[in-house]
Amino acid sequence: MDKPGKFTALFFLVVVMSFMFLVAASVAVKQLNKVANPETTNKPVPVDWEEFYPFGDGKVHTPPPKNETMSEYVKRKLEEYTSEYLIARQKFVEAAKKYEELAGWNMASVYSYNPVIKLQDGFLSGIVESRDVSGNAEALRDFNEFCRKNGAELVYLNFPAKICRSQDNGISGTIDYTNQNADRLLSRLGELGVKYYDFRELLHNDGRDHHGAFFRTDHHWRPESGLWAAGHILRILRDDYGWQVSPGILDPGNFEYVIYPEWFLGSQGKKLTLSRTEPDDFMMIYPKFKVSLDCRIPNEGVDTAGNFSVIYNFKAVEEKDYYTKSPYHAYVYGDQALIEITNIQAGNKKRILLIHDSFSDVVIPFLSLGIGHTCAIDLRQFMGSVEGIIKSERPDVVVVAYNSSIPGRMDGLNRKFYDFR
Repeated sequence: MDKPGKFTALFFLVVVMSFMFLVAASVAVKQLNKVANPETTNKPVPVDWEEFYPFGDGKVHTPPPKNETMSEYVKRKLEEYTSEYLIARQKFVEAAKKYEELAGWNMASVYSYNPVIKLQDGFLSGIVESRDVSGNAEALRDFNEFCRKNGAELVYLNFPAKICRSQDNGISGTIDYTNQNADRLLSRLGELGVKYYDFRELLHNDGRDHHGAFFRTDHHWRPESGLWAAGHILRILRDDYGWQVSPGILDPGNFEYVIYPEWFLGSQGKKLTLSRTEPDDFMMIYPKFKVSLDCRIPNEGVDTAGNFSVIYNFKAVEEKDYYTKSPYHAYVYGDQALIEITNIQAGNKKRILLIHDSFSDVVIPFLSLGIGHTCAIDLRQFMGSVEGIIKSERPDVVVVAYNSSIPGRMDGLNRKFYDFR
């Protein structure tokens, strides 16, 4: 080929490669946006939380900064993107699995290439390293003093994580320290005079299967576990705090259950892909009795009244999409900075502030059925002052409800979990 011909071919190749790069980059940006902004509604509403709940001059303690640094944010998003949403990643992983099967190779464990382990019964789980949790306990001690000075009781709820102390005795305390971190935190809270309840014990005392309370492919527990937990919270408020609430309203027989078969591939399942696991069924739960709620979720533009369905985002379950949708976000629109639910039919005017992680997404709807006013905040999303919202909301009880893995997950955004300024 002469030089002009070579130049033309090279030019054509560069143009084609550039076009392919631009297309790939466009798709990558869209996928990365899905990671940063999981689908809930079409019109998310930005809210300046600090304007509504400003920080005061006095600090209860000196926690880490509220906001991630830019480098931490970029690192976290790249890790999420490359492990879950990279273009055609699922196809590559599935193809690699088939190749291993054809070649007869079975040398690499699941854990060796992904931070996910497969338990003996096929349930997937992450692992947590051992951490010093004394700082978290001291933050709760200081927060407890602040709540008391402002007329509120503080209670800490320790929800179970997927790995069980007894059922997974070959893992718990050897490669995973979820329960050991939680044990140390609760022990220290007892020494510091902070009231707590361990829902791991309640789960086993009620004879419930530990792994069965969770999705097989996700770290979250199932919606029916959230209903169970909400019932226990109402019992605690009635028996130990004297609230006029009716835990019986949350008896399982008072609800109907709509099953979406093989509808949900959880975050851990996404990492392994369908070549190594199978999707979970998903469930939407509705009360059989009449309900009238006022619901406000500012970041979603939700400010409405109606039946129980007003707190559900049905877009999250309208189609089966294993890799880019999360049906779990149907419950209270997923992780939200602030959720307010008023229930005039509850028969009481009690006010609760729930500071929570994503496990409570499936607790909040049912808890609201028994309480006059429920306000819930997720400190990873809520950028205002916790002290400010307590002074504004004047809750009777402040509940901090975290699953057992949270004390050991204190990097990036997770540092905010115990920032109660």
